[in-house]
Amino acid sequence: MTTVYDRGDVVKGPDLFADHDYRPYVCLSDSTHPFSDEEAVYAAATTTQRDFAVRISEKDFKTGGLPRETFVNPWTVVTIRHADIQYREGELIQGTTEEIASETAGYLGVRN
Repeated sequence: MTTVYDRGDVVKGPDLFADHDYRPYVCLSDSTHPFSDEEAVYAAATTTQRDFAVRISEKDFKTGGLPRETFVNPWTVVTIRHADIQYREGELIQGTTEEIASETAGYLGVRN
């Protein structure tokens, strides 16, 4: 049975943007996502600091963590099947997840 990942989970998934096997992602979707038992929406994370990226540090993790300073690019969003995820690195606190999701929504034209 495939593991289902939840909103706020930081996972190791296939690198769809560079010449690496895997990269971290933050799960942004929840159970309202169509086919949530099969796939989820993720924002890509990187060790490259960029303007407008959301920095995540040890204090942003409810559980687990990442070995290096990490930045989430809320404009780099993909849908990945749960079966293609290697494993869960940890879980972000709700406030950090909401910040990333809000930034992502802004890039999609959603304004609060």
